[in-house]
Amino acid sequence: MLINTERATALLNAEGVDGVIASTLENNYYLSGVWVLGQEMFPRDDEFYTVTTAAAPAAGVIVSSIGEADLTLAAYPTIRDVVTFGTFFRDTVPGVALDADERRILDLTEAHTTGRSSVDAIAEAITKLGLAEAVVAVDERGPKPTLLAELAERFPRATFKPAAALLRRIRAVKTAREIELLTGALRATEAGFRAAVDLFAEGVTEREVKAAFDKAVTAEGARPGFCLVRFGKGLALGQVPAGDIPLRPGDFAFFDIGVDFNGYKSDIGRLVSFGEPSGETRALFDASKAGQQLAIDLMKPGAVARDVFNAAVERVREAGIPTYQRQHVGHGIGIEYYDMPVLTPNADTVLEEGMVFEVETPYYRLGVGGAFIEDTVVITGGGTQILTELDRDLIVVEPR
Repeated sequence: MLINTERATALLNAEGVDGVIASTLENNYYLSGVWVLGQEMFPRDDEFYTVTTAAAPAAGVIVSSIGEADLTLAAYPTIRDVVTFGTFFRDTVPGVALDADERRILDLTEAHTTGRSSVDAIAEAITKLGLAEAVVAVDERGPKPTLLAELAERFPRATFKPAAALLRRIRAVKTAREIELLTGALRATEAGFRAAVDLFAEGVTEREVKAAFDKAVTAEGARPGFCLVRFGKGLALGQVPAGDIPLRPGDFAFFDIGVDFNGYKSDIGRLVSFGEPSGETRALFDASKAGQQLAIDLMKPGAVARDVFNAAVERVREAGIPTYQRQHVGHGIGIEYYDMPVLTPNADTVLEEGMVFEVETPYYRLGVGGAFIEDTVVITGGGTQILTELDRDLIVVEPR
């Protein structure tokens, strides 16, 4: 399972919360094991919920539309029940044998009351779990903005409070299974990067390099998430989509790339010089990397996020970019590309073993380009482990 049950119980208890209701793709996946396709496709409209308790966070009740009930076949084996709402139809033919999965969905279909609302079904789940007079934290980022108010009206003896920040705190420390999936995402990303760089030749375009990345990632069993690739001074406008700009000897290429691997994300960055880099390119990269390396060195259990930020920024300035400024030098990663916590100048988050970060100190200089390096690290008992396997130096590819 993905869920860190011990941490979930501890944090829910510390907040005085008896139960929790997930309403978003990420939190439903974490608490139930179900990747809700509808919420990926229609995040502002598709309703799906996981209602669970602080005492047994992996043994909740799934609340699904009857049309998406088949997705619940992928749920954790610990899930207690599934209740349904909405309208959808599946038929059977007498005499045709059904396998176990089909029989399970038939049972849900036959138990379903057509036309019931999502709140009706959530109310049933709350009652099943004994939360009708409890303190329940509700993920307020879901598609139904009136959910907390409607539940408060249904259950006047219960207390409902927002849960999004609390759920992100729970998810901040990864389980071994989550780290395995994050590592799988990295390996696919690295394969895509190598395929993209292998394409380097005079005249190849940004768009062609991106296509090579996407193809290789797919071959590794992942889904392309984003591939920001720009040549030369385009780094400073790095979020502009890859275009038809051709690669020339003496150029450098910026990569900020990530994928989705079984719901878990990657986000790494590199700078590649096509031919010997200029002194300016080398100096900017070395300064950027010096700050990133110091951040990695300082990240250990008990370190405070803002201290890591301040030290990293100061190191970049000392190492050669005196005007360097940055809003953060790293962010958590997991089911979301930007998981919690984030290494910002005001963040008082204390780092914990099992947190996984993307550590980065990019620099953007208009008219020139800049520098970029981003790596995935996990906080261990003694410090950090870099999970990225790519060369961390400024990569040089000789023109052929």
